[in-house]
Amino acid sequence: MNACLKKEYDSDDDMKRIWELCVHTQKYGVQEVVQDCMDREKGFYLGDGCYSVLTNMILTKDDSMARKLIDDAFSTNFVTDTLVTCINCSYMQEIAEFPMFLVYLVLWHYRITNDIEYLSQNYPKVIHLLEAYRRDYEKEGLIKNLDKWCVVEWPQNYRHGYDADIRQGEICTQAHISINAYYLYAVRVANIIAKLLGNEPYRDESPLLSAFYKCFFDAEKCLFRDSEGSEHISLVGNSFVYGFALCPDAESKTNILKLIDENGIDSLSFFCTFLILMRFAKDGEDKRMKDALLNDGAWKRMLKEGATTTFEGWGKDTKWNTSLFHMTMSYAAVFLADVDLKRIFE
Repeated sequence: MNACLKKEYDSDDDMKRIWELCVHTQKYGVQEVVQDCMDREKGFYLGDGCYSVLTNMILTKDDSMARKLIDDAFSTNFVTDTLVTCINCSYMQEIAEFPMFLVYLVLWHYRITNDIEYLSQNYPKVIHLLEAYRRDYEKEGLIKNLDKWCVVEWPQNYRHGYDADIRQGEICTQAHISINAYYLYAVRVANIIAKLLGNEPYRDESPLLSAFYKCFFDAEKCLFRDSEGSEHISLVGNSFVYGFALCPDAESKTNILKLIDENGIDSLSFFCTFLILMRFAKDGEDKRMKDALLNDGAWKRMLKEGATTTFEGWGKDTKWNTSLFHMTMSYAAVFLADVDLKRIFE
């Protein structure tokens, strides 16, 4: 593993232990493919995998695993042009937001490698994917009527009462904030890629933003509701807004940060935690970043429970079948590594 721990963390024993936990997980967990966990999952999961291969690329300075995920994921469009969730195996599953992660990974790969040829090769695939979502699920600027499962946050006990019917196997007729934030950011990333390639923008995101704010923004509370028809405001729902820089003003951003400070990242899990850390890095929120990484209920809890590789959750009892060797949470190393995160996530 070639990447170094950030210099400002060199003298912090807890940071070193978290770093070593993540590096050890990557060293022994990444072989021919990235599996979610060694004892149960038998496939290369697209969503979690994007974070795992980003971590691997930063630690090793080798992009081969990231390219494998990108290439293999896009190649599943012969099954469905909105892609499948579990690749390199025979298990058929679709999770609505996971293909959006792939769009982001295409840009992150370029930011790390500067491989403009590979970016150009993948751009038409990104557009084809987004156009498939636009065709099947976008109605009046919002994603709705989803016939795919939307995880939002995992497991369920970390969703803060998220108010949308996202039961697996059911069609979610509501527009809800999680998938719409993912989709909006993917459109934004596609426009960034188009600019890097010297192309015209993919599409104008302003109508999507307008629909997003009209549906979800509570102007009185200056926070975001979970779904259309609901008044419920959750940390989970607002985490996506903050992570993807979708706050309409400084007050809403301040209010979301207050929610994060009051609840802590240990009240969240896989997907919201990464996005919050990503925005901390981009905004230079160094103290909040350090406090999050050193939260007693997060990676330090794993270590207190004897972890030698990252768990499938913050602790052994956080999920009914928690794997004790699960790759995704090794992404803490992304935020501990001595790399230019502002550039990667810009």
